[in-house]
Amino acid sequence: MISLLIVRHGDAEPRIEGKDDKDRKLVKKGVKQMKRVANFIDELGIKIDKVVSSPFLRAYQSAEEIIDKLGIDTVKIETYDDLAPDKDPAQFIEKLKDFQDNITVLIVGHDPYLSNMIKALTGANIELKKGGIALVDYDLNNSKGVLKMLLTQKVLKMI
Repeated sequence: MISLLIVRHGDAEPRIEGKDDKDRKLVKKGVKQMKRVANFIDELGIKIDKVVSSPFLRAYQSAEEIIDKLGIDTVKIETYDDLAPDKDPAQFIEKLKDFQDNITVLIVGHDPYLSNMIKALTGANIELKKGGIALVDYDLNNSKGVLKMLLTQKVLKMI
């Protein structure tokens, strides 16, 4: 069983004609959202063993903010092209089989990709809001997952 902490990136720069979508940066609000996510992970006492991110800048920066706030310097962020918003989540899910068992993986990406991935893993029909976090326990042996938690920024602000 692996635990997947699935986080949608924080608020980013608006789309601007002539600027590639993949180069959009987090804005101040997005940084704050990721610090809130990190504080929540810390409060739960969850130890992150692996960090994977979409190659898009706003997702990578979101992952950086989380691990920096948690003080994690032993884990490097790995970018997976399969986590890009225009990809099929099935490709990344197939790669989970190569992950070590009994670890916690932080996955940072985009929506609707992440919501579709959670549905494929668990059957749950959800929407992961910007800056939201979901926890999925995934059994590598039978390729079945259980959605354990889904929180929005509104809820994280109250915690």
